Amino acid sequence: MLKLLLVRHGETDWNRDRRIMGRQEIGLNETGRLQALALKEALGRFPVDAVYSSSVCRARETSQILVEDRGLTPRYDERLVEIHYGEWVGRTFEEVRALPDYTPYFTRLDTPVAPGGETLYQVRDRAMDFIGQLRREHPDQTVVAVSHADWIKCAVMEFLKIPYENIWKFRIDNVSVSLIECDPLGWDRVICVNQRGDLDRLFVTRFAF
Repeated sequence: MLKLLLVRHGETDWNRDRRIMGRQEIGLNETGRLQALALKEALGRFPVDAVYSSSVCRARETSQILVEDRGLTPRYDERLVEIHYGEWVGRTFEEVRALPDYTPYFTRLDTPVAPGGETLYQVRDRAMDFIGQLRREHPDQTVVAVSHADWIKCAVMEFLKIPYENIWKFRIDNVSVSLIECDPLGWDRVICVNQRGDLDRLFVTRFAF
């Protein structure tokens, strides 16, 4: 079956400042590069057949570090980009919450998260279209997909059938790994979410055979 490792990009200065990035081209900071290098080492035992990545700079840089020494080239896919945050891009979360017309985006799923942005359902549709392609093209392989927090949340919630109103109730940290096993008979399983640090147990239980 397809083993899909969803990886969030490394840290940026805007992450550190709690500033909304959306699709803004903000590269990794030094911490983010070190995080990606550490994840590269942690994934060293995993048999990876292909690496896909969002085309946004911070994800591209993360994927390029992850493929070092593997003989792989990241495949960039627009379906993996972060949700479009429209007019909120560049503002801090505190600034957004202070806007006079602010309402939490998870309470209005059919409208864009911000003026000029996307809905969560649009992100979900992109994510599931991408994963559907992986099912067809990599049915018995291990694939890494480097993306963004809200994209990964939407994918995980769709597999677990969690209502999207609950999207704020769990975290996807920088360079965390979320593993989904896509079974051709429909017995899909979310093995872990937001796994960080030591991945040895995950390797032993899911990959060592």
